[in-house]
Amino acid sequence: MAGVDEVVTLADQAAELYLAEGGDRLAGMALSHGADVPENSLNLFVGPARWAIAHYADFSQTVTRDPHRADRTWQTVQLDEPLEIPSNCFIDRALAIATVSLWMAEDVLLEAAGFSDDLFNP
Repeated sequence: MAGVDEVVTLADQAAELYLAEGGDRLAGMALSHGADVPENSLNLFVGPARWAIAHYADFSQTVTRDPHRADRTWQTVQLDEPLEIPSNCFIDRALAIATVSLWMAEDVLLEAAGFSDDLFNP
């Protein structure tokens, strides 16, 4: 990827394709700093106004969490296979984009994105 703008464009295109298909799945995409660094990556789960981000590093996983959302339903996201993501893992799109941008530029996660290490117990 050239930069965060390209990531956003591709994410928006994928989300539009899934919406046009009329399915109930959201689009997912994976990012890494390079093929030689698979142990440090982001998975983006792209909803219309909110995104969830999972970060994988050195055999650990963290995921964004919106502390202001009590909704604990599950969203199906298509990555390689369908994956169920709790709804309160989805954060505001602008905050998610800022998080992706910082990770791409500095390999740092934005604290305001509320990363938690507990994906399946929202």
